[in-house]
Amino acid sequence: MKFKIETIWHVKRFHRLDQEANKRRCDVAILIMFLCLVTFCARLWHLQVVQGEHFRKKSEQNRIRSVRLQPPRGKILDRTGRLLAGVKPCFNICLIEEDITDMEALLAKLSPLLGETEADIRTRLGSEQKGPKYIPIVIKRGAEWEVLSKIESRLFSLPGVFIEVTPAREYPHGSIAPHLLGYLGEVSREDILKKRYSSARSGDLVGKYGIEKKFENDLAGIKGQRRLEVDAKGRLVRVIDEKPPVPGKDLYLSVDLELQRASEALMKGHVGALVAMDPQTGRILALVSAPAFDLDAFAAGIDHKEWEELNDPVKRPLQNKALQDRYAPASTFKIVIEAAALQERVVTQHTSFECTGSYRLGNSVFRCWSWRGHGQTNLYKALVESCDIYFYQVGLKLGIKKIIDYARDFGLGSKTGIELPSENPGFIATPDWKLRKYNEPWQEGETLITAIGQGFTLVTPLQMACLISAVANGGTLYRPVYLEKLTGPDGHIFKSFESDPKNKLPVSESNLRMIKKALVGVVNDEKGTGNKCKLTDVIVAGKTGTAQVIGQDRRHQDEKLDWRYRDHAWFIAYAPADRPELAVAVLCEHAGHGGSIAAPIAREVFETWFKIQSPWPVLRHYKNAFNINSVDDHV
Repeated sequence: MKFKIETIWHVKRFHRLDQEANKRRCDVAILIMFLCLVTFCARLWHLQVVQGEHFRKKSEQNRIRSVRLQPPRGKILDRTGRLLAGVKPCFNICLIEEDITDMEALLAKLSPLLGETEADIRTRLGSEQKGPKYIPIVIKRGAEWEVLSKIESRLFSLPGVFIEVTPAREYPHGSIAPHLLGYLGEVSREDILKKRYSSARSGDLVGKYGIEKKFENDLAGIKGQRRLEVDAKGRLVRVIDEKPPVPGKDLYLSVDLELQRASEALMKGHVGALVAMDPQTGRILALVSAPAFDLDAFAAGIDHKEWEELNDPVKRPLQNKALQDRYAPASTFKIVIEAAALQERVVTQHTSFECTGSYRLGNSVFRCWSWRGHGQTNLYKALVESCDIYFYQVGLKLGIKKIIDYARDFGLGSKTGIELPSENPGFIATPDWKLRKYNEPWQEGETLITAIGQGFTLVTPLQMACLISAVANGGTLYRPVYLEKLTGPDGHIFKSFESDPKNKLPVSESNLRMIKKALVGVVNDEKGTGNKCKLTDVIVAGKTGTAQVIGQDRRHQDEKLDWRYRDHAWFIAYAPADRPELAVAVLCEHAGHGGSIAAPIAREVFETWFKIQSPWPVLRHYKNAFNINSVDDHV
């Protein structure tokens, strides 16, 4: 009996303990369920309230697609309104990855239609800048009509593929002034990350060089937007609304189309630069860098092989040699030396030196370009026949400090201020610079070679065009401009561009008159080094230069030397001498003597310019009614 009672007690006790354990388990389960419910509700609230707008937009993108509309790029025109760079429609084949379920199957269909291998298309897709999958990727830019018709007729079976029409550059007169106009290129990932172009995104074409880059914001216009409704496969259902793009502004240049085209033809086959400008205003009328490159090739898309050719390290086709390359000025620098000598009263127009063909300074012998010598030589003869011995002695009398000061006053050793990127300031060496760089003092022999434009002195063709323009107009050194005005499509002028006087030459009118008379003799005297620029009806004034690339001992053997070691040919000039309208600077790399190579090119430029003008005023104003000896009464 006692055992039975104890057994019943234990059973009841264990039953009570089991009930308590079950109750605890239920409480825990209820707590877990409550926490899950709270968490679920919190998450639901967060998704629907906090992130509701974000997911609403994501949902809309599955149905409504926003397409950016590229505006027509602004036109670039010459000074008379002739079109240099316009716009034409460009048809691109694009795809949207978000709408593609089977990329491999799609590529298999596209390959025969595009006439390209699947690997090529896949490579192009891989090279594109990756972004959201709903952003279009261009797989073929500028597709031909035959390809477009094949794609258009099969769009229903090509989910995610569509044809995009965008504005592209066209050049109605061919590739004119490529180094000035510049070219377009696809925006890079680095450009986007560094925000170099404010509204550009992957696939956009932006200005990469020249005017196209400098005035990107003005020429590009403002993009529009079109909202489309699409089905689950990305196919168009309807256009919801559209905001039209705003076309870019038009840019008028001071460049003359005919003169530019003629100048480029004259420089064909040469490596170098040609700058023609109005000496009275500083406006650029032609700017040539040779060899040139084809702008149409950039408009259509350039391949790797063509890009390598454009980066040839010897001839440097992409380099704008007119303002980015620098050269020894050679005898054109003698204008600066003569002006300094007259102004500092080191010489007069009657001062003369004997030229025997060589000049000894200490243990060194410095030679004249004429080994026979020029005999007794005064200011006029020294410039006309470009006597080195005369300028050796004048340079010594001036001293290097005065030479440096006047060179800088003539605009050398500093940028001209033209609104183009990467302009080179040239270089004017000083004794302090040489001491820092070489730990050697300046030598008198270096003053001699500086006086004839050799040695460390380096200039750009644009600087020399500005220099001869300042001489021509009576002493005003202008900041060169190549722009006339910026207008809207309706002709409204947003901005006009004017050249600013940069400096006044520190040379008196009488001294300039003597120099200008000698420059007329350079071209028109029988012994003038520039007489291959002589014209029949217009008096031209100018100065030749032959810049040494190697030492004097071998420079007279140009025809036997490798092209890279031959002398550079210079010629700077203006015309008409009595009322200058056009100033020209010509530089031909490794071409030989300035008088025989560069001067004839300048003559053709002058002839072209005066033919462009009305023939009757040319005959009325420029016919030589006076002899050369009386030119100083008119200049």
